[in-house]
Amino acid sequence: MFTKPVKKGRPGPSSVSGAIDADGHVLEPPDTWQKHIDPAYRERAIGLSKNSDGLEVFLIDGKPSRLLPPGFPGVLGGMGEEDIVPGPDRTYVKCAPFGAMIANERVERIQNERMRAAILYPTIGILWESEVRDPGLAGAYCRAYNRWIVDFCSDSMGQLIPIAHVSLGDATEAARELERAVRAGARGAFIHPFNWQRKSPGHPDFDLFWAKAQDLGVPISLHPTADPPELSVHNRFDEVMQREPFDFTWFYDVTVAQGMQQAFVSVFHHGLFDRFPKLKLVVLESQAGWIGYLLDRMDEVFHGPLGRTTRMKEPPSHYFKRQCWISADPDEKAVSRIIDFVGADRFFWASDFPHPDHDDDYLDELAELLEPLPQDSRQAILWRNVSECYGLGR
Repeated sequence: MFTKPVKKGRPGPSSVSGAIDADGHVLEPPDTWQKHIDPAYRERAIGLSKNSDGLEVFLIDGKPSRLLPPGFPGVLGGMGEEDIVPGPDRTYVKCAPFGAMIANERVERIQNERMRAAILYPTIGILWESEVRDPGLAGAYCRAYNRWIVDFCSDSMGQLIPIAHVSLGDATEAARELERAVRAGARGAFIHPFNWQRKSPGHPDFDLFWAKAQDLGVPISLHPTADPPELSVHNRFDEVMQREPFDFTWFYDVTVAQGMQQAFVSVFHHGLFDRFPKLKLVVLESQAGWIGYLLDRMDEVFHGPLGRTTRMKEPPSHYFKRQCWISADPDEKAVSRIIDFVGADRFFWASDFPHPDHDDDYLDELAELLEPLPQDSRQAILWRNVSECYGLGR
């Protein structure tokens, strides 16, 4: 039988003491949606089941997931493990590491790591939207998760920071749910880089949502997901294209930032930051080493003849330095040079705990990433930028 060792988090080097994790994850209990969804949608709630081979499968809208393969639930808490092989004994709950599913364990973990706080995002909650075209059901799934995560963080004395999930399937509902969730205690929200209307997130059709975010003064994050094959940027080559069920390969993981970059560029192209000059936008879990190149390229094209094809009034770097932030992975070895070029006040760091595509020695790696930087820049990236962006007062 597979037995996951209990790791309560270990303190990193003293140079990273007091950090705030800008993108940690929870493993939601499997019954989260059954317990918290609107009664009218309870029969369609997200859940877990086992197939004829004894492998766990996600149930989405009452049916086995078409994108997420059997056995996938059990690998989602595998940070720091090698050669993870799905099997009947490797279940979602059994393999959840310490601090991933229980709130007081997460508080203990970040205290052991000598961190100030962790901003929390879902796991199941970042996967289902690629399979749900019904905006009513998408809204119900978001409301259910948002109710749960606010409650999950409520007794942590501010050490666990809840972030709401909002779907852009219905802009009016997105604005309504953003306000409801923030009033309930969420400190911001995230959206995915795609939507089923096939409109970029900066499109004016979503202005009601962006206006609400500006009025509330909360950051909105772009967070990647397993893109649906119909909308993926990874389908150019047949031999590595996304198929069903979803094949999370080395190729896909290396190139996941490409969809995020497209969504990010779109908000500049549509002049989002001119319409909403106080909006705060965060880019997560897509690495940060590319941001220097992208700002250079966006500015250069803006100053050329194609600049008139956008709705921007100022160069893209102007808006980025005024309204945007990006998170770096601790294992990005070259990003300290990019930080120096772009400006340390635009960067966060994030652990991605407990997901398996990073190592679990993220605090040691973070210390190495920050070591070449001046002390003030280190403090900015460790905790000050994210605290100011989200108004944490920590």
